[in-house]
Amino acid sequence: MGGRWAGAFDKCDSLVNPVKEASQYYLGEKFPWWYNVGVGEKESGCRWVRSLDGNGSVGYFQLTPRFLDGMLRPLFPDYDKPYSKQHFYAFAYYVGVLYENSPTRKLWVLYQQYNGGRWVIKECRRAGSWKWEDCYQECNRRDVCVWINSSGCKEWRSACDINYEYSLRVWEYGKRWREGEDGVTYW
Repeated sequence: MGGRWAGAFDKCDSLVNPVKEASQYYLGEKFPWWYNVGVGEKESGCRWVRSLDGNGSVGYFQLTPRFLDGMLRPLFPDYDKPYSKQHFYAFAYYVGVLYENSPTRKLWVLYQQYNGGRWVIKECRRAGSWKWEDCYQECNRRDVCVWINSSGCKEWRSACDINYEYSLRVWEYGKRWREGEDGVTYW
């Protein structure tokens, strides 16, 4: 590999052990933890980032204290500190909460919830299916500004495209670290 992906891949190697450890602790031995590494690559290129998204998202997995502090801070007081091991455990714990509250065990739905909330659940219910293609056909969300400068928004994208591409990228990135078979169905 070359270019941008080589750098991200190298940086992601350093996340493998802490992601695996935290994922197995909160999600169990059968959970395919490698997709959680894929989330780190998708969210931050596997770098510690303090986002300028207006929500104050932090870290490898872009956890958002504005929304998650009430759940995460009592258990992981240092989850938003650079290079804190608690960041990995807080992420795995939150993924576990989403997983336990999801009406399906398909991981693509879990990761889209992580990225965009419960919209995907509503779309799949309208579709009467948990197939990615069927749910995507039912998606009808607004466009969002993805690039803003001093004169306003320079680029708009469909929130549907952003969210449905997310699960594709997590799957693509995560399978690089696959160890054995997925213990849980992705698609």
